[in-house]
This record gives sequence, structure tokens and C-alpha cells, in this order.
Amino acid sequence: MQNPFLDLENQTIIDSDTDEQVGGDPSDPSDFHLKPFKDSPEFQSLKESIQAQLFEINGQIGTLQQFTSSLQNSLQTGQIRTKVVENVIKRASTNIHNVNSLMKQCNDVVQRIDSLDPNELDKVQIIQREKLVRDVRYSINEFQETQKEYTQLVKSINDKNKSALLQDQSVKNYTDDDSNKAALSQEQDRQEQLQQQQQQHVEIIREPINNEEFAYQQNLIQERDREITNIEQGITELNEIFKDLGAVVQQQGLMVDNIEANLYSVHDNTQMASKELNRARRSQKVSTKWCLYLLVALSVMLFFLILVVFI
Repeated sequence: MQNPFLDLENQTIIDSDTDEQVGGDPSDPSDFHLKPFKDSPEFQSLKESIQAQLFEINGQIGTLQQFTSSLQNSLQTGQIRTKVVENVIKRASTNIHNVNSLMKQCNDVVQRIDSLDPNELDKVQIIQREKLVRDVRYSINEFQETQKEYTQLVKSINDKNKSALLQDQSVKNYTDDDSNKAALSQEQDRQEQLQQQQQQHVEIIREPINNEEFAYQQNLIQERDREITNIEQGITELNEIFKDLGAVVQQQGLMVDNIEANLYSVHDNTQMASKELNRARRSQKVSTKWCLYLLVALSVMLFFLILVVFI
């Protein structure tokens, strides 16, 4: 059995057997008859705005995933105190800020499109609206998961940097004290062994850190800690939006379920009507055939009767 389908591009509902458009009153799920679809400029404008924002959001999420992959590689190789890592983290922070802003803007538009009176929308528009909300919710979830992975990586990088900074400070203190040269040599050997274990046998030779570099690295670590806190707060805010959209999806899903149920009902009724029509046509053909046979028989009988009378 073929099913009715939606032509979302042309904003029509098509019956696959009759190729007819099926329309009706959106406020009455049982009202499905041939009817032109409604024109709603406001709905169209809001829909296009959400689609454009989603396109930008998903692109930014893809970029953040690339940044996360780059940091993962740097962490695995032990190259965590480089300008490359520093630049990636700065760009990723900007990326997250942009996506958060876009998400909030998109949510505002979603709330506006959800507030539209269903009586002013046709059934295709109601289905499109529900799909848009689901797409936004999916993007929020994907962004949250990517943020969580990113923050865990930055935390790991920061922890290793803190440990390395303490080691550098310890090395510097020993270097400044000539009386502790022997202890310095022993500490350096121990730190080199620890470094090799932590960095998976990647050999990194680091000179004793100066005061300026120490202060810079310390400030960098503190800045990243603050940024992680901000990201986690942003995740909490998005969780609220995610929950709100979940309620919207559930509410809209009921309307869509009614629409889909009636679409199948219309399709079934159309098939039943088509079968009845075909049965009537067959019956008519059979009746016509018997009438033709009867007419031929009467004609033959009349012919013989005329022969008998006149001969």
C-alpha cells in the first residue's frame, strides 16, 4: 500500500494514488479536503531566519570540533605549551561565545514561531515548524556535547601546565642556589623521568624558566580556568533552553500526530472510494455486455420471425 507524502518544497500534501492536493482547516484535524494552502508571510520569514541561524550554528560547531581534535592531538604528543595551542584555545573561546549568542537569538525566533496561532497555519507549516524546533534542539545537544569534550581537554592541558610550571619553578630555585647543584642534578633527573612518562616517551628539552615567563604562564592558566567556568555556566543556560524546547516539541508533536493520522485516514478513505468506483465500473461493464448479448439474441429472433411470417 502506498502512503500519502508531503511535498514540503511546494508546500502541498499529495495523495500518492490520486496525485491530488489534500488540504483542510488546521484547527480541525478531521477536516481534510481539497483546499489551497494558506499564505503566511510571517511564518515564512521566521522559518527562513531559523534556517539561516541553524546553518551558521552548525558550521561553528563543526569548527569547534576541529579545534577540539587539534587540542586532543597536542595533548597526546605533549605539545601543550606552544603558541599553536594557545591560539587554538583563544579561537575556540571566541567560537563558543559566538555560538552561545546565536543559540539565544535562534531560541527567541523559535519562541516567536511557536506563538503563531495554529489556525493561521496550514498543516504543512505546522509540520515544518515542528521539524525546525527538533533541528534546533539537536544542534543544542550537539553543541553541549562538543563543549563538554572541549572543557575536559582544556582542564587536562591546564593540569599538566600547572604541574610543569611547578617543576620549572623548582628547577629555577635550584639553579639560583649554587649550594644545591648536586640536588639540582638529582631533581632534574627525576623530573626528566617523570616528563618522559607523562608525555608518552616524547623527548622535550626545556630550559629553566625566567620570572617573566613564569608569570605569563601562571596568568594564562588562571585565564583558562575562568574561561572553563564561563563555558560551564553557558552549558547550564543551554540546558534550560534545551528543556524548554523539549516541551515545545512535545506539544507540537501532538498536533503533528493528529495531522499524520488523518493523512493516513484520508489515504485509506481514498483507496476505499477508488475500489468502490472500480467495482461499480466493472459491474457496469458486465451489465452492458449482457445487454448487448440480449439485444443480439432479440435481433436474431426477430429476423427468424420475419422470415417465418413472410415466407
